[in-house]
Amino acid sequence: MAIGSSSREDFQDGAAPGPQEPLLSNGSSLFEMRDRPRRDVGWLVAYLVILTTSLVGGVFSFIHRNTRYDELTSHGIEKPELCPITATTHSARRLLQQGPDAPSPFNLEAFVQAIGAWVGASLGGSILVGLLFLWLARVKPAILVAAAIVLQVAVPTWLGLVALSQSRWVPALACLFVAGLLALVFWRLRQQIELVTHLLGLSGRGLAANPWLVPMALGLQLGLAAVLEIPLLLAVGGAMRNGTLVYNSARVDQGSAARADQCVNSDGDSVNCCEWQVEAWVNGYLVVAFIAMLWSMFLVFQIKMFTVAGTIAQWYFQPTSATDEQGPNRSRTLTSLRFALGPSLGSLCAGSAVLTLVSIVRRMLQKLRRDGTTNLFAACLAACLSLLLSLVEFVTQFATVRAAITGEAFFTAGRNVVALLKRNLMDAFGVWWLPPLVLQSSSFLLAVAWGFLAYKISSATTWSRMAGWSPEQVYSMTLLTAVLAFLAGWAVLSFLASLLLNVIDALFVCFAMDRELGQVSSPAVYNIISKLPSVGAVVQQPDGGLVYGAPPEQQRNPFPGSVARV
Repeated sequence: MAIGSSSREDFQDGAAPGPQEPLLSNGSSLFEMRDRPRRDVGWLVAYLVILTTSLVGGVFSFIHRNTRYDELTSHGIEKPELCPITATTHSARRLLQQGPDAPSPFNLEAFVQAIGAWVGASLGGSILVGLLFLWLARVKPAILVAAAIVLQVAVPTWLGLVALSQSRWVPALACLFVAGLLALVFWRLRQQIELVTHLLGLSGRGLAANPWLVPMALGLQLGLAAVLEIPLLLAVGGAMRNGTLVYNSARVDQGSAARADQCVNSDGDSVNCCEWQVEAWVNGYLVVAFIAMLWSMFLVFQIKMFTVAGTIAQWYFQPTSATDEQGPNRSRTLTSLRFALGPSLGSLCAGSAVLTLVSIVRRMLQKLRRDGTTNLFAACLAACLSLLLSLVEFVTQFATVRAAITGEAFFTAGRNVVALLKRNLMDAFGVWWLPPLVLQSSSFLLAVAWGFLAYKISSATTWSRMAGWSPEQVYSMTLLTAVLAFLAGWAVLSFLASLLLNVIDALFVCFAMDRELGQVSSPAVYNIISKLPSVGAVVQQPDGGLVYGAPPEQQRNPFPGSVARV
């Protein structure tokens, strides 16, 4: 029975099943394969309008740009004759400042030739480090967990000892207190940490069973980013070149200055004679382009998460015997990608629009904090709003997973997944901060280790043997190589960590849907996730009502009469 059937749909929308609607399912897959009409088309149209407007405006801004922008902004601001205080019209000033592009003083080709080999080595080594990371997540997840916990405790401990060696007692005691508190928290959560170790192992096995997810997700992020973000960045750059130099209002010479050193402010200090002023339409265009860039970025991440969730859901709900016979299956990934770029693209535009709004509001809050203009009430309100924004991001994430499984519209999937998790796994969110903490910390440690290794190898084999180089030059190039290796490694590892987290989220929702219908589609996954703290299974009373059962650790048989799929 597909999930689109009326009896199952009624139950998933939160309605209690009637007397003729059994709580336990017949063990069919919950992944909707056929009934997937186009959803949220209006959101797709809105995104295309914003994107098209930004790209068309970018073409116009490039054609209409001031071709002497680089020269004028680097040297022209010191020339008072280019920005007179007299009522020179905008078009006249632009004509005065128009001309051929000035040559760039930076020799990019020489720089690339000097460090190209080690850039390639850094990227190649980062891929090897990433493969090591995936192997550890699948075979030795306990190492990643231990590394993350040690890092969280070791950093404040080291800072405390450094402060103590310098006789700074207050910061030393504060850092050591934080280190001790973290150690105590991790000790108290040792059972949950053990479960997280198993969760990471599950996510590694999920990726190993669907190896096409890695190149697909990487290709999606790089390809869509190149198609969407790079043209928008060029458009923004072109828009900023639409303008002219204007008189610097900080000057007090009233336009009498004939040389750069005569442009002074009221304190007698030298200031730029001119300022760059964009044309009136540019600011409005930049707002539209900024929204398009954010929306496109989040859309790329939504498409990736949708595809990963759909692939893992197909693998999860597939009988174990069939999975073992088929092995890695590329069709699961292609099917999910087809749904993401087809009937559910509007839903992904809706989800990415929500994330775009969250990002804009969060940037506004950060700006208010930096400006220091908020009072106590505003600070409390901002803190509450930040918590609400995090909750919206959390729900959006699981709504995307739900939509990938069922093909529902985005907001319908959001309502259904919230109700689903409330009924089945509400208390499990208490430990859900641990997987990101473990993966991000271990990724950082591996990236630092790779950067340090690149530092030593490049110094011994390349830079220290350069003829005529001073020790300062050798040190600078060696340090630059280490930084490049660290950044490349961290980028690769962060990407893989996000994939593992997407797999865990997908397994989490699949398990909740299984639990809702009283079936066990994947015994291996059930044996681990069912140990998370939860409110217990949903039990149907004789009168048809629903109640919460005992938590799993207090149940002899978590799903009496359920169908275990093997």
